Amino acid sequence: MKVTFSNECAKQFTVSNIFPIFASDFNLYIMIKKTISDDKNIFIVLFIYAFLLVFFCSLMSPLYPFNDWSDINLYFNIGKAMFHGQTLYTDIFDHKGPLIFVIYGIGSLFSEDSFIGMYFIESLAWVGMTFTAYLIGKLYLDKIYAFITALFFPVLMLSHSSEGGSAEEFITLFIVIGLYLFIRYFKNKDAALHKPSHMLVHGIMCTIVLFIKLNLVVFWFFPLLAVFTNILLKKEYKNLLRNIAAFLAGVLIVTLPIVIYFLINGALSYAWDTYITLNRTYAQLGDFARIMENLIVRFYQRLKYDNYEFIIILIGALYFPVRYIGNIWGKMGLILSFASLYTVIFMPANYVFYYSIPYYIFCITGIIAILDILRKYIKIPARWYFYLFFTLVALACGIMTKDFFGKPKEVIFRQQEEDNGVFYKFYNIIAKEKNPTLMCMGLDATTGIFTKANIMPTVKYFISPNLPYNIYPEMRDEQTRYIEEKKVQFIILSEASFSYDYYMSLPVLHRKYTLLSTFEENGKSTYFLYKRKD
Repeated sequence: MKVTFSNECAKQFTVSNIFPIFASDFNLYIMIKKTISDDKNIFIVLFIYAFLLVFFCSLMSPLYPFNDWSDINLYFNIGKAMFHGQTLYTDIFDHKGPLIFVIYGIGSLFSEDSFIGMYFIESLAWVGMTFTAYLIGKLYLDKIYAFITALFFPVLMLSHSSEGGSAEEFITLFIVIGLYLFIRYFKNKDAALHKPSHMLVHGIMCTIVLFIKLNLVVFWFFPLLAVFTNILLKKEYKNLLRNIAAFLAGVLIVTLPIVIYFLINGALSYAWDTYITLNRTYAQLGDFARIMENLIVRFYQRLKYDNYEFIIILIGALYFPVRYIGNIWGKMGLILSFASLYTVIFMPANYVFYYSIPYYIFCITGIIAILDILRKYIKIPARWYFYLFFTLVALACGIMTKDFFGKPKEVIFRQQEEDNGVFYKFYNIIAKEKNPTLMCMGLDATTGIFTKANIMPTVKYFISPNLPYNIYPEMRDEQTRYIEEKKVQFIILSEASFSYDYYMSLPVLHRKYTLLSTFEENGKSTYFLYKRKD
């Protein structure tokens, strides 16, 4: 029997009608492919630029001898331990979200005693940010101006990137992607149907951030609410349901593997107690008056110390939505997104300057607004030498911002060993031992010894995150037990440790361990290296 279809039937028998989400994915793929094809040379330049910027402006780079920043060494060694079979939150401890350790664990696969793998991963993250900034710029500007936007956005961010590789830095990539998709949708006043494929991406990006640093997921709340409200008011009920399904699918794509990992290892309750319950306690927000005081004081500080950067951010967060976003719900969604992101970053008592990296995404829209005004008076031809000129200027600005982290050229060119500081003094002692074991009683530069000496953590609390005893007593109690049972060969105690007084007066420490070396800062011993008595 021969089966035939009428032309009308054939027209209806399309991917779009049967699998609408996949059809949208395909359309998105075609759009991205065309953009890359049309702007191939620009993307190649941005790719090289991002790698060079990270090469000069991050201590992850092979240009520098070592990155001794405590946070990233903590991430790296927990990630390394996880990829060697230890279970997060039960065998190895920190209170950050699991995905930051996965990122660093992947980096450790390239090298377990250096950050060369993390240099490539960090560079790819910056490539993603510059590419997306360019795509946002192209929504409103000619290519050359969009290119300038992509060049200078990461340069502005460098002022708060610290030594490179923070959790906030990776989070910014996912937030920038979300910002691009929101602006694409809300640009037109009559925006109605929303592509489910874009919502799928939102679900994935949002959930990745959720499992790195919980509070920064607030970026998505108001823009997503604006999207769903707009679809609902346009009475596109079928599209609304498809978008809800797509968002939930994105959430599940990220969540299910994580839940399965913890279930298989019997650690799901530990994960909840650590990442949710403990962090809620640790946040220490204070009362409403204190929160408002923090927000107002830090707003003034941003204007005083981050003046031109903060003004660009405010232009991008407040002026840009009003002037360039056509949809009223989109205007409100993006402004409230900035307000909520600013609030969760600056309201805690324990604010650190690199926490603010994610809200630098609004530098993109700020630069776009400024360039849109300037291009009326300054015409820049799209010639190759202008592209080269602005690339070199942006790279030079980035290098000047970091100034090689104050490293002398003899150290950078490996003509001289970098042997000053507590890290190198204690490392040179510990590294002489065969298969040493170590526990750091604080979170400081000495945590890098685990990386450089390739020491695998052997106890759960091998490093002490900044958690006071009254908030999390289990850590100090367990570390005391490790000392009593002589679980580790070396112990490093810092005067800055939350439990410094406790350990200095702990008899069992001095009975079972010998004070091997000290390090003095400003004429005072502030670091102590103990070795187990055998």
